[in-house]
Amino acid sequence: MESNDKLEQLLKQMYTQEALHDEDIDTSDIIDEEWVKFEAEHFGDQRSERKGKKLPFHKIAAMFVGLLMLSGIAYATVHIIRSQQTANSRQETVATTNTQRSTLDARPEAKDSALMKPIVYEDAELTTILDDIATFYQVEPVYRNEATKHIRLYFTWDKKQTIDNIIDTFNKFERINITRYDKILIVE
Repeated sequence: MESNDKLEQLLKQMYTQEALHDEDIDTSDIIDEEWVKFEAEHFGDQRSERKGKKLPFHKIAAMFVGLLMLSGIAYATVHIIRSQQTANSRQETVATTNTQRSTLDARPEAKDSALMKPIVYEDAELTTILDDIATFYQVEPVYRNEATKHIRLYFTWDKKQTIDNIIDTFNKFERINITRYDKILIVE
């Protein structure tokens, strides 16, 4: 209360004629003191405590680590979303390709394509014919007799047939006997 009285006195002096012409009145100390009291009453000690103080190192470090964590989470989220989009587009591509293949297989002209047309061998050696067939069906011919390799035939190979049907056809010839054991063709 004493400071309020001083302030009132000061204000009275300032407004009087005498105060206007008197140069010896020093108001800065009183105003500063009153401002500090006003600040303490209305804002508490928070502002006066924070003035001139720096943040401690551990608080700065905690803010930096938090910022790094948020950046990492954002990066991971973007990476996961992009990888899922890529996986989805690959699945769509595979599904489209499979659909196209099944559509091609269902068409009658796909079965008559150049790849599935019969191959005609005229006066060809048995090794030439069997090597082509073995490559197509992924089997390996093994010859027990060297003379059998050089037997010459006229043969029409229909790729739509199974390997067992083709072996049966070859076994109808008198000088050829073929036996299949898994992926090996034994030619006698």
